[in-house]
Amino acid sequence: MKILHLFSDWKWTGPAEPALNLCVELKKRGHDVTIACGKAMDDYPFPPDSESVEKSAYERGLVPVTRFHLSKHFRFFKYISDIKNLSVFMKEEAYDIVHVHRNQDHLVGGIAARRTGRSLPVVRTSHDGVALKKGIRNNICLTRLTDKLITVSEEAKMSDMKNFGLSKDKVIMINASIDCHRFNPGDGHLVHREKFGMKEDDIVVGIIARIQTHRRFHILLEAIKIASQEIPKLKLLVIGRGTKEKQLLTKPAKSMGLEGVVIHPGYRTGDYVEAVSCMDFNIFLMPGTDGSCRAVREVMAMGKPVIAADRGMLSTIVDHDITGLVIDDTPENLAMAIIKLAKDSKLRKKMADASLQKAQDIFSQESMAEKVEKVYEELLSK
Repeated sequence: MKILHLFSDWKWTGPAEPALNLCVELKKRGHDVTIACGKAMDDYPFPPDSESVEKSAYERGLVPVTRFHLSKHFRFFKYISDIKNLSVFMKEEAYDIVHVHRNQDHLVGGIAARRTGRSLPVVRTSHDGVALKKGIRNNICLTRLTDKLITVSEEAKMSDMKNFGLSKDKVIMINASIDCHRFNPGDGHLVHREKFGMKEDDIVVGIIARIQTHRRFHILLEAIKIASQEIPKLKLLVIGRGTKEKQLLTKPAKSMGLEGVVIHPGYRTGDYVEAVSCMDFNIFLMPGTDGSCRAVREVMAMGKPVIAADRGMLSTIVDHDITGLVIDDTPENLAMAIIKLAKDSKLRKKMADASLQKAQDIFSQESMAEKVEKVYEELLSK
């Protein structure tokens, strides 16, 4: 199959990675795949001091097309230009499928595909685990410019069907994927424990989150204070950054006497996997900007149990008492969950094995690409 993927942004944001990973996996499966994305600026091949979709595409062995505007924001004349030029491009290249990933490329790509005069199916992936917003644009896109909608949660699937009057055959849920080859249990975590000032026999609970008010750090620190009184070797490893770091983490930890318990190495890039491997189990209290909660899937692929708040997609990814614990995240409930896992190494091992198995069976990129490929085949067989 010859497949065109559109991504209306140049920035390396939440949906960019799963979109590019899908392109890579489809290419591995023998398909002719093109990714067209926005371009940051004309003066630089890649934006300075910033990650871009274009740069990341090249790093994955893809040759991105950047001659269209494909802007994240609505620009009327750029839209008209893209619709016209994309339609010509689609006809000249004789694509079999157009796959869109963002609201803006959905609109321009969908109209362009319909203007080709060919029966060119349009597939949309909604990468957030929540329903698409109601509105004229989404209503037009989903009812007139979409042959199949892919969601990453059952909740989003059911809501989109209800909100936009979509039939069951128009929507499918396919789990968001992660790179199970990159994220794996490994065996080198003790090196980084020493690097971060932790000991081999410490019980390390981790959180991966931007340090923002709504991420409930006050609940986390209160729970850690309670749990650390019963678990003297408990450490909290915080991976993330934010403009309110001092206000929400550093100062409260100091005032609560947790300076020796809370370890904050900041935002990790080159050694992110190694940093996560230091943890015995993880905590997730809020879905982040990536609505599919990719970080949760990544730590599960590394064989980590997860304590998750019963909020958003978290409770559908983590199976209570199997891959982790799902709780109503009061400080007391969170502390009890931390103590339970910290005290029971056999339970941690059992949940770790279940997390790893679920990630490999359901969240792998290979599994996701196979299911998307079947969607394409179904549309082309009609």
